[in-house]
Amino acid sequence: MVNSPSDSNNNNITPDKSVGIEMQPIDQNENLNVPPRTGDVSIEMPRSNSLQELPFISEDVAASTKTFSGFSKNTQEVDPKSTTTTNYDYRKSWRTPLRRQLFEPPSETQIQLAKEKEENYRKTLERKKEAQKPLESIMEELKANPNGLSSAEVSERTAQYGENKIPDVKRYPILEFLYFMWNPLSWTMELAAIVSIALLDWVDFILIVGLLLMNATIGYYEEHTAGNAVEALKNSLVSQTRVLRDGKWDQVASTSLVPGDVIILKIGAVVPADCRVLECESVKIDQSSLTGESLPVTKKIGDEVYSGSSMKQGEATCIVTATGVNTFFGRAANLVQNTESQGHLQIVLRNIGLFCISFIAIWVVVELLVQFIARDQKCNGVGEGKCTTLNNALVLLVGGIPIAMPTVLSVTMAIGATQLSKKQAIVSRLTAIEELAGMDILCSDKTGTLTLNVLTVDTPLCFAGTSPEDIILSAYLACSEGDDRDAIDIATTEYAHKTYPNLDYDHFKILKHYPFNPEDKKAMGLVQGPDGKQFKTAKGAPQIMLNQASNKDQLNDEVSQEIENLAERGYRAIGVSRADDAPEFKNWVFQGLIPLFDPPRHDTEDTIKRALEMGVRVKMITGDQLAIAKETARRLGMGGNLFTIPYLKHNDLGMKGSDLIEMADGFAEMWPEHKYKVVHSLQKRKHVVGMTGDGVNDAPALKKANIGIAVAGATDAARSVSDIVLTSSGLSVIIDAIITSRKIFQRMRNYVIYSVSATVRICVTFGILTIAWNFYFPTIATVIIAILNDGTMLTIAKDRVRPRSTPDRWDLKEVFIMALCYGLYLVGSTIVFFALLHDTTWFEDTFNLRTLNDNELRGLIYLQVSISGLATIFVSRSQGFSYLERPGALMSIAFVGSQIIATFIGVYGFRGYPHDGDRTNFEGCGWGYGLVAWIWCLLWYIPMDFIKLGISYVYNGNLRFHNRVFTNNFFFRKGKKPLVKPSELH
Repeated sequence: MVNSPSDSNNNNITPDKSVGIEMQPIDQNENLNVPPRTGDVSIEMPRSNSLQELPFISEDVAASTKTFSGFSKNTQEVDPKSTTTTNYDYRKSWRTPLRRQLFEPPSETQIQLAKEKEENYRKTLERKKEAQKPLESIMEELKANPNGLSSAEVSERTAQYGENKIPDVKRYPILEFLYFMWNPLSWTMELAAIVSIALLDWVDFILIVGLLLMNATIGYYEEHTAGNAVEALKNSLVSQTRVLRDGKWDQVASTSLVPGDVIILKIGAVVPADCRVLECESVKIDQSSLTGESLPVTKKIGDEVYSGSSMKQGEATCIVTATGVNTFFGRAANLVQNTESQGHLQIVLRNIGLFCISFIAIWVVVELLVQFIARDQKCNGVGEGKCTTLNNALVLLVGGIPIAMPTVLSVTMAIGATQLSKKQAIVSRLTAIEELAGMDILCSDKTGTLTLNVLTVDTPLCFAGTSPEDIILSAYLACSEGDDRDAIDIATTEYAHKTYPNLDYDHFKILKHYPFNPEDKKAMGLVQGPDGKQFKTAKGAPQIMLNQASNKDQLNDEVSQEIENLAERGYRAIGVSRADDAPEFKNWVFQGLIPLFDPPRHDTEDTIKRALEMGVRVKMITGDQLAIAKETARRLGMGGNLFTIPYLKHNDLGMKGSDLIEMADGFAEMWPEHKYKVVHSLQKRKHVVGMTGDGVNDAPALKKANIGIAVAGATDAARSVSDIVLTSSGLSVIIDAIITSRKIFQRMRNYVIYSVSATVRICVTFGILTIAWNFYFPTIATVIIAILNDGTMLTIAKDRVRPRSTPDRWDLKEVFIMALCYGLYLVGSTIVFFALLHDTTWFEDTFNLRTLNDNELRGLIYLQVSISGLATIFVSRSQGFSYLERPGALMSIAFVGSQIIATFIGVYGFRGYPHDGDRTNFEGCGWGYGLVAWIWCLLWYIPMDFIKLGISYVYNGNLRFHNRVFTNNFFFRKGKKPLVKPSELH
């Protein structure tokens, strides 16, 4: 009925003039199993030509960045001779070379050559009716007949093919919980716990185990509530279906269907399995969630119907050809199941953890060698004070390891997820927040994401002296008024009433409606006018309507040119005619064309502009036709460099197909496996890729992307594999999510610098005190430092920060340099302080203070280490001078509260505990020295900002204070609303 590039019977469409496509003819004897792009002709692509032989596809694919424990990694090979595909193997990849400059204006010869190549390509893809495998052959292969199966045959086939669902995934909650204590940071703490048991140090053991359990509990809870993609996909297959078994119709669960079953599909039903049509009447199928096309497609006897699509019109009797993971829908679900790997944040944390562990291990080994060999220290067994050297080694293990890092970062992201939920963005995988901050490419589906997925009528094109009112009235009278209205009927009637409300619709009586017929590709209405005369109106495929018109000779060239122009601009079009010669109705007069288009969402264009200003490129990836995708991109200001998968292989730009992927503005006519591989190709170039979508066809790419984003109204399949689910229409909330995620990233980066510097400071400080002065420290004191300081750091989740104008990335080299410099500077502050106290009487002489013994000195050193260490966060969190940037109120309160506790501990001590013979006894230093510690820390704090700015200048070649350029040019744009309200800065 519509003239679109996907209509195989229409050869009058002008291809895109900037693209030449060439492809070798398809062997008609090959078994093809790809969903058709049109309703009347099955267009199929052999998997060997379209995927595996492309030069940019490799044998190995890095799995997805999202993980769900328990998923099977097994895939089965596809037998090219088999009529049923089993567990289609998507696990291939693109290799990506360097970027190049291209796009010179094509010559007239090149344009004509592109037209010929395009026409040849489309004709090659069109599978002629005689080349299709006959329905009788399918029935013979399935050993089935129109009378259905018997119960015995159903049982036998259930055992052979399995149930019509995704296989269950068995979960082990206890093992999943224990997994969160199986990482390098936890191993170090577990080693410390074992040493504590060996030394009968039960207090330290309890504190260490408590920290481990707290971290594992938070991690398990967040993973448990993240959602299960395979389970949701499996549940979306379950429905009730009428099936013919043992000679009678029965209602059964769709999970019990097997190949060979005969079923009935009615309007509104979701197709439960891949089928072939045996009998049908006016059937239209909505497969936009599978192919990305906006319009429902017409099906006739012998056509294939795919699981996951839905009946929009008519009724059909079908035979099941594939079930479960062997269906088109199931293969997409199986690809999602078989993609799993380690997330980006996990890799960062692993590297940070290994750095800290290596640093701690070096100092532990050095200390043990010095004490046991150089000083000949002895261990006299286990228990209190019998092996002080090993007890002191626990100070480095427990005090140095940043065991709370996963917990602090998890809480930070959890609070950020709560903030995003208030902006209609639900986060199902917390680590996606960190990756969203670094996203530099956003791939987006078109239908239902960038556009409304609602067919819209544009201004009619008039011929033969008609007016737009005449064309719309004729089209309106050819529309159905019942429940069987299709998308074109709905769009036409709504446009008529809205644009021309004064037309006398009620004075025209529709005597009979002739529904759309796929043979003649038009719908008609027999109408009685206000004067009592009868006439017919028709709307349908414009070329067919024109060929049947009496004024064809006068209008042929003009109408054909307009049809080409509309096709190039991405419009679908319907022709409108009228016949007044009752009762024969043979003298049809072609009146005009009605353009149809799926309009962009109201906020999409502004969202794309704002994303570009934030350093995020937007690429369209759609299953719709190339011309339609280009027109959508033109309207959204995205650029017109869009390509199809065949063009990536056979392009006339002198480039490999993979060279186009990174620089392209988008891709059209993409199947699920194509979208998956585009995303993977961009990831291979070290891009952090986001993907938005709403359908089953988007599910593999959503799963593969670093950040999968399901838009409002998405299918269960899309929502279940996505990291972020939008609950409000449009994409504008993505901008809010990016800004929020970048603020969260800044908080996490600030904490990581602090925690690594704390590791350096604890290890080097207490290592030097032991090696140089043989000065021991109680483990319980470092555990308390860790509890108070890390407990305070939980408030960093609500700290005031400034998001950056460009994507954030983990530069671990910069992080480690910053942390080492901060840590070593703090080591100097403590060692100098200790040397003055232990080896001189400067404080006693200058401030008239009493002399401290070693037990009291431990209390003073504890206080100085606690205050100066935690104060480092104020330096790491600021971009300029920390005393000019106000921290969050909660963090300030937590700092003061924790250091008040630390001050009382340092001043009053533990009354000599642990009482091990004066080697690690801990007593208070008194209020006089407590005040000295605070003043000393303040004096050493002031220069730290200069150290930070110096490192920044040496490492980056510039000084970054308050990001003034970002604040002035990004948040407040001239003549426009600010991207971020001033209140959202913090």
